[in-house]
Amino acid sequence: MKKFKLWFSWQDERHGAWLQHMAAKGWHLRAASVFDVYTFERGAPAEVAYRWDLWPNKFEPDYRRLLEDAGWEYVAAHGGWHCWRKPIEGGRVPEIFTDPAEKLRKYRRLMVPCVALAAVQALLLLQRTDWGRAPSALSALNWVALVFGAVAAYSAVQLGRRIAALKSHAAA
Repeated sequence: MKKFKLWFSWQDERHGAWLQHMAAKGWHLRAASVFDVYTFERGAPAEVAYRWDLWPNKFEPDYRRLLEDAGWEYVAAHGGWHCWRKPIEGGRVPEIFTDPAEKLRKYRRLMVPCVALAAVQALLLLQRTDWGRAPSALSALNWVALVFGAVAAYSAVQLGRRIAALKSHAAA
């Protein structure tokens, strides 16, 4: 079965919960595409945790071995994201990042490209000379820049909220 599921970087835990729910119904992730199309294979329902980890470049073999030695199974890649799964035992959902500081570093790494993209799109939009025209006359490039800039800015805000929540939780 194939399913389309759009998600953003700050939603990695929610997306993992969706995959966990699919596994509980007997649908196990087999592949993921850059276009958010997920391929599932029918099997026995299982309690399995799915976690996404960001490695823009191919991750190091030692890191992969470390996760595999800890019982994680590599499932699929989605852009720079890599999906891992591990059975839930005794009702305890396993985590790749058990250190809050590591989670903060992950989300901070994600923040940089979002802020950079939003800034570049804003600069491109400011350089356009046809903004005085009616919206229907705006070029396709303006609309694309506006949409990408808005998504990048929104992503940066959501990642900022995620970082703030992790910081306040770590301080408590």
